[in-house]
This record gives sequence, structure tokens and C-alpha cells, in this order.
Amino acid sequence: MKVQSKSIIPLCLSFIFSFSTFADTTISTFDNFNLDGLFANWANATVVSGPNDYSITASGYGSGYKDINPLLDATGETNIELTVTINANGVAANTPISGPIVSLVDADGTFVNYAWYGQTKGTHVLTRSLSTPNFVSADGSTPGLDLSRLDFFHLQDDPGGYSGQYTITFENLRLTGAPLPSITAQSYNPATQEFTLTWNSRPGKSYSILFAPDLSSAFTPLLTDIPSDGAATTTTATVPGGNSGFLRVQQQ
Repeated sequence: MKVQSKSIIPLCLSFIFSFSTFADTTISTFDNFNLDGLFANWANATVVSGPNDYSITASGYGSGYKDINPLLDATGETNIELTVTINANGVAANTPISGPIVSLVDADGTFVNYAWYGQTKGTHVLTRSLSTPNFVSADGSTPGLDLSRLDFFHLQDDPGGYSGQYTITFENLRLTGAPLPSITAQSYNPATQEFTLTWNSRPGKSYSILFAPDLSSAFTPLLTDIPSDGAATTTTATVPGGNSGFLRVQQQ
């Protein structure tokens, strides 16, 4: 998981501090992935756990679950995004053959479901607002999905009226939409080559400070595993010698 902002602020001695342009909380990239349990027609499905994705070949409704351990903190995210590829041999391109469903379960048992029924062959990036699930399976001891304590996720497929065989390949599942961080203060001590940086942060997250001498070079870590101080985090990093360069803060 990485969080950066596109704001770029010039600093002393031609140094520039920047964040990049996206924020997300990755639930799974499905690399060498397996569900903890398979149910309904997925219990006897053909399952391929690949280095970059996870595919199930079956017919009819199927489901499975995965424990999130430790609990996942996705505070501030507003949307869910699922990337899948769907295929079925001998089926016209515009025929609905799949209905992917993702369920999120928090630590007190709230169980909500996000569905994209009627999907056709091809690769799809499916999105939905976290505030508008299609249906709720359980309210939990505290109503409302607690994004700071996600405990399980479930994958399901409801092909609706399609009764043939399908292959659904899961490629990425993430939550997006948290406000991008921004720089609130910075200072530089030329005698020690130290930058003190302050940025708005998210509670419970960790950050890295990266450095590059120019934008044609790769960013390399100066500091890692910087714990969040809450709504704002301040850290001092020593930069390599020279009169110019680029600094980047990245959420781990």
C-alpha cells in the first residue's frame, strides 16, 4: 500500500519535496493467493493460484472467504475497487456470464456485500461507494462497517441466468478515496544536511522518506517504518551530499 500526493513544493538548496498522485488500501493483489474456505459450487471448482492472480473455473454460484490477519485499517477510504477478468468458451462477447461480489466483515461482525451483476467477458475494473453496499448480511454488535478493523473478506460469483462454465480471475482488490496527504511544514539545516518534514498523516499507518538526486534516477529509502503521530507526523531525515535532489514521503 502506498500513499503520495502530486503537490510539489520547492525547498532550500533546490531540494523538492513531493507526494505522488494516488491513495489506496490494498486488500489483496492475489499473488500466490488462496482462499481459506470454498463453498457451494466453488468447493469442487478448478482453482489456479498464480504468481499474479487467482482464478476459479466453475458453473453456478460459488463463494469463499479469507481471514485478514492482522486486522486491516482502511480509515478514510470511500470506495471499493475490484479488478477481474471473466471468460467463458463459446459465449458471445455481450452475454452476461458473471456477477462478482465482494463482502467485507469487520471485527464486530458487520457483514456487507458489494455486487456487480451481469458482467460479460473481458477485464473489468469494478467500483462502488463503500457507503452503498448492495445488501447487508449481518449488522454486527455495532451498526455500520468499521473500516479501521476489517477482519475478513469474501469473494463470490452469482452468474444469474447463465448456467454454463465460466472462469473468473481475481487480480486486485483495494479500497480508495482517502484524502491525499499534504506538506504542512518543512525546514532545512545546511550544517547537518537535515530536513525536518511535517505532513498530514493517517493514524496507525507507517511512512518512508525516499530520496533521488534527479528525476531520471530511482528513489531510494532514507528512512522507513516511520510511525504515524496521528493526524500529523514530523520526522527529520539526513540527505546525501549535494546541492539538489528530490524527497518523497510514501505511506507503506
